[in-house]
Amino acid sequence: MNQMNGDHDHDRLIARFLPKLSEVANDRGVVCGTVRVHKSYIPKQVARGIEMSYVFPKTRPSRVEMWIYHRKHNGGVEASKELFEHFHSKKREIEANYGGPLNWNYEGRRTAFSIQQEYPDFQLSRESDWDQWIDRIVTDMKKLDDSLVPHYINMRN
Repeated sequence: MNQMNGDHDHDRLIARFLPKLSEVANDRGVVCGTVRVHKSYIPKQVARGIEMSYVFPKTRPSRVEMWIYHRKHNGGVEASKELFEHFHSKKREIEANYGGPLNWNYEGRRTAFSIQQEYPDFQLSRESDWDQWIDRIVTDMKKLDDSLVPHYINMRN
């Protein structure tokens, strides 16, 4: 399969997958923002400089994550790093509440930070597995958000 067909297939599948995921998350009352099909993710701002996101890129593992990013006028990289370090100092407690290890080192990011659960085995093309994956992903987002909320609740917009 050439790259153009792969991109088209991904776009076609993600356009069907993300609304299903969003519906389940919303039905369960789990944090979920607006579907961004053209960008393959669902972000929800939960506090200034903090998003909880469902991410399904074409080339990297899919994941749920807390994404920390402050624009230049809000302190930029230094503010983002300071906030990430706040969470990192509570890593043991957060992972204990989550129920397992999380990825705290997203390779290649220079201006943002994240705390994430990755799904290297998830294959968007396996539509017959979507319901199982959606259940797992929404459950993990609930656990991730519940684990992190106590550490940012006072920072809400």
